[in-house]
Amino acid sequence: MAAHTPDRKQLAPGRTAEGAPGEPVIVFDHVSRVFGGRSGEVTAVDDVSLTVHRGEVFGVIGFSGAGKSTLIRMINGLEKPTSGTVTVLGEEVSALSEAKLRPVRRRIGMVFQQFNLMHSRTVAGNVNYALATAGWPKARRRERVAELLEFVGLAEKAKHYPEQLSGGQKQRVGIARALAAEPEILLADEATSALDPSTTSEVLSVLRRVNEELGVTIVAITHEMEVIRSIADRVAVMDAGRVVESGRVFDLFSRTNHSADAASFVTTALKDRPNAEEVARIRRRTDGRLVMVSLRDAAAVSAVLGTAGQRGVGFEIVHGGVSATKDSAYGLLTVSLTGEETAVEDFLADLGRAGDVQEVQQ
Repeated sequence: MAAHTPDRKQLAPGRTAEGAPGEPVIVFDHVSRVFGGRSGEVTAVDDVSLTVHRGEVFGVIGFSGAGKSTLIRMINGLEKPTSGTVTVLGEEVSALSEAKLRPVRRRIGMVFQQFNLMHSRTVAGNVNYALATAGWPKARRRERVAELLEFVGLAEKAKHYPEQLSGGQKQRVGIARALAAEPEILLADEATSALDPSTTSEVLSVLRRVNEELGVTIVAITHEMEVIRSIADRVAVMDAGRVVESGRVFDLFSRTNHSADAASFVTTALKDRPNAEEVARIRRRTDGRLVMVSLRDAAAVSAVLGTAGQRGVGFEIVHGGVSATKDSAYGLLTVSLTGEETAVEDFLADLGRAGDVQEVQQ
């Protein structure tokens, strides 16, 4: 991919042109969205309140049908809430007419799961069309197209057609097109779910650059933990239309325990904690007490584990691993502890002071 980075002011205003980092740019205030149907009402979004700050990557994650796509469509006014308010860039979009929504939408870019490229136009033609639609004068479009395609690493593909591109290349064209009108916010709706792991990595790398180099605020809707792990600063977990857990990505991944509603998704998606089948297999070969230990402070945890032998406690690491988020490493270990009950209890107390500890109940 090309290393050249165009002037961020030419590509997107982000932090440099529109206010201070950290100010709220998207606010959901007790928002619900109910759809009617022959079989009755369906609540797609249920009393959601959350805030996205300027310059961050905010992830929304959950199983299919959790309400993620309905939520993101309310940011650009494609869906209206049944109750509550959605405020974007200082405008209450939930109360705006279509005519008044248009200038707000010009400040929001969108990247789609299935790329949505026009197959009759070249790569350059797809980006140029977005510029024309946004009202850019013809004389400025050629240079702008070249800047955008170089930014996403596709300058040499300008004259190719979408059918000649890989999935990852198509999505990078989609990102270039979404950046055409210098958006302050980029909405990515399952932007990598149609891609294989190697091309997913390419697209996530471009999205990181969009955020870090151009200052564009990104809201990423996904069911893939790798997307959140790779690019997000904060995350909300959705289930049955509700936000059941939210906070810093590192905190979500490094905790041993989660709310009951979030636990099913998090446990399924994170591979560093054993599922019920794995716990049953572990219990067949050990009668020790099974506990999960967060490596939030790996040095402190290691120091306590190092004292086990002299305290009459045996331990065996039976599951776990260390991974990385956008900013830091995290991990969970599942440990089997054996020994006298009092010694094990004292050891667990010290381990709990070094890192989050949760006993495995299955």
